[in-house]
Amino acid sequence: MKHQILVLEDDMDMQEALRVSLRDFDCLFCMTLAQGLQEAAGDWDLILLDLGLPDGNGLELLQAVRLESDVPVLVLSAQTDQPVILEAYAQKADDYITKPVRLPVLKAKIGRLLEREDIRRFGTVTLYVSGCRMDGAAEVMLTGTETAVLEPLFAAAGKPVSSQRILRSVARRTGFDMSLETLSVRFSGLRRKLGKSGLMIKGDRRHGYWLEEADHESAS
Repeated sequence: MKHQILVLEDDMDMQEALRVSLRDFDCLFCMTLAQGLQEAAGDWDLILLDLGLPDGNGLELLQAVRLESDVPVLVLSAQTDQPVILEAYAQKADDYITKPVRLPVLKAKIGRLLEREDIRRFGTVTLYVSGCRMDGAAEVMLTGTETAVLEPLFAAAGKPVSSQRILRSVARRTGFDMSLETLSVRFSGLRRKLGKSGLMIKGDRRHGYWLEEADHESAS
């Protein structure tokens, strides 16, 4: 399945160039900050972010995203002032590229960030997304659906993730429309399957789910 990228870019010529260069990815293009904020809650593999948008500064979106997720954000901007670049990094942008950009270089940077996202870590536990495997108290092989259920929790890095967002992740990665009831059963099964590492899964379908570092010693 193609990686999904949210692109905020208001210049039509640049949009067209990006459509051609990023045709190997599934991209959604937004021209305004308002549109981007509405779409940012989706299950994205990467966000490509312009700063100079018609209705605001793209850093507002970066701030909003970082409250929920550590999804890679690559800033692509004509602004070259050092304070602006430093502020983007302070807001936890993963990379900053100034325009005009060489599209092969941009694509290479995107590829590298996406490779990084194939490995998700939380505390001492590592989720290998494409390998459907988790290393924690013990190595556990996962199904594709189990991986799709866990990946949004790892991406949120301890912050709560709504059940609906997890269901969107499952649908995108597996093509399966899971019900809330089935999701609850899946999490119960994962807690048992993962053993001590399963203790880090918190929450329920009503309030959402999140990861919390487990105290293995006190729990054993």
